[in-house]
Amino acid sequence: MIIGESNDFGALLRHTRKTLGITQTFLSQESKITRAVISGIELGKIKNPHLDTVIRISNVLNLGVFIQSNRED
Repeated sequence: MIIGESNDFGALLRHTRKTLGITQTFLSQESKITRAVISGIELGKIKNPHLDTVIRISNVLNLGVFIQSNRED
């Protein structure tokens, strides 16, 4: 899935977490990210999470992170 908007990551996070049967508390413990931050991302309250946060959460959920430049050089 291509994430173009920050809310897209929150939706993907929630969908994947629930599909895997993982609670926010478990994800928090495994990723070392607070449950409040995870909840905020899922709800779209945290619009631009730090890259480190995205990577740590994605690693627990076994999601790949790919970064591509939009510049045309």
